[in-house]
Amino acid sequence: MSERENWSGRATFIMAAIGSAIGFGNLWRFPFVCAKNGGGAFLIPYFVALISAGIPIMIIEYYLGIRNRASAPFSLGQIKPIFKIVGWLSVMGAFTLNLFYNAIMGWSFVHLFKFTTVTKWAADIKTAEGHFFGEILGVPATQGNPWNFVGIQWPLLIGLLVSWFIIWWIVKGGLDRVGKVLLYTVPLPVIFVIIMVIRGITLPGAATGLNYYLTPEWGKLLEGKVWLAAYGQIFFSLSICLSTLIAYASFMPRDTEIPNSAAITSFCNCAFSFLAGFAVFSVLGFFAVGLNVPITEVAKAGPGLTFVAYPAAMVQLPFGVMFFAFMFYLTLILLGIDSAFSLLEPVVAVIRDKFGWTRFKATTAVSVVSVLLGIPFVTKAGLLWLDIVDHFAINYILVIAGIFECIAIAYFLGADKMIKEVNKNAEFQLGKLFKLCIAFLAPAILIVIVIKSIIEEIQSPYEGYPVSALLVIGLGSFVACLIGAIVLSKIKSAKELEIPDAG
Repeated sequence: MSERENWSGRATFIMAAIGSAIGFGNLWRFPFVCAKNGGGAFLIPYFVALISAGIPIMIIEYYLGIRNRASAPFSLGQIKPIFKIVGWLSVMGAFTLNLFYNAIMGWSFVHLFKFTTVTKWAADIKTAEGHFFGEILGVPATQGNPWNFVGIQWPLLIGLLVSWFIIWWIVKGGLDRVGKVLLYTVPLPVIFVIIMVIRGITLPGAATGLNYYLTPEWGKLLEGKVWLAAYGQIFFSLSICLSTLIAYASFMPRDTEIPNSAAITSFCNCAFSFLAGFAVFSVLGFFAVGLNVPITEVAKAGPGLTFVAYPAAMVQLPFGVMFFAFMFYLTLILLGIDSAFSLLEPVVAVIRDKFGWTRFKATTAVSVVSVLLGIPFVTKAGLLWLDIVDHFAINYILVIAGIFECIAIAYFLGADKMIKEVNKNAEFQLGKLFKLCIAFLAPAILIVIVIKSIIEEIQSPYEGYPVSALLVIGLGSFVACLIGAIVLSKIKSAKELEIPDAG
């Protein structure tokens, strides 16, 4: 195996981790989770979740990568060979997520190139909805059945190919090219969102949207589901348990500072999420007041915000409609690029570790296979497939990997041993609180999330999809990832990085 690459410095490493964490979810998910679960009061469980689970698990992943200088399966396998399966499962999760993540990037490219006609296709909510779900995605033709592929949406296929070409070009160029790209793709979205915030809060009606976003509902703090929502949001927004952070950390020297690096990454991600809420809800408030409709009618999370409600709101701006439309979709693309290549990098890293392939060969092979497997996501049923795979495969993989990472460190490697090693170079010392979090609190919360989710799946089919689709596409994708992880953990290759059992 060739000598392992290195980041140019700690700042580049942290910027890469921040870029991985900040993505579409910061702009279209966090603000609505916050508003739905107590507004300003939600920030209390949100930051409790950050401190008790988010940062501790990120510290674990940084430690694993830096300590072993290897990708997730081999880093976890050094603790106990059985934990290689957990590492491979997280790699499979990253690979699967990227199949449809680049499809979403394709949506953004299509809209970016249509920014000059935004006043036509987003003249109002109904027009924007018909344009996105009908013309762009072709969802109505499926009649809500994921098995009705109907046909490929060719503009989306082109967008998918463009997205994968960009990501392939970045990753094949190595860490030096990644570092140069990060100089633009991390700060520019922040600058653009700040501009959007300034413009948004100066609009009439902005206060209506911000009140909806931030008004505290203190009674919500007594509801268990609000706390679970907070842990879920933190867990899924930091890119932990997708093998990315372990792979990124493996390119740093063993004396790298860990706790403060994890804290900086986490707080930057959360700050961007909070800031994005001001950009989103100020404009939606302006829109709601202008149309004399309740804010709840236009405030919807997910793709409905990005490709329906927000562009329809932008069209109502007194000036600069096309400029803000262009900036909004360019921001989405820049956010998506960092996340997409951070999902490709751990897959490339583990292939290179296991088979000794060159970076070019590994990147090209994974990209070509991903494009082929990503085709169902650019058919007319693509949105339905995306929703099902994300819900069943990605969510469960993340939580299960998180549980076993905590168990591996706390009960097999030894939390005290890890704390002692990390504290040698730490800018602030880990102690009993960290041990409590990884040994008890974080895994307990995640186990509750899994149990609660399984009960909900049994009680009613997810989103009313056909049971056959949920079993084959949803559960099937998870089982495929699990079987793939088990098989890959058992296969030995001539070039594989051999790691002794440290247990």
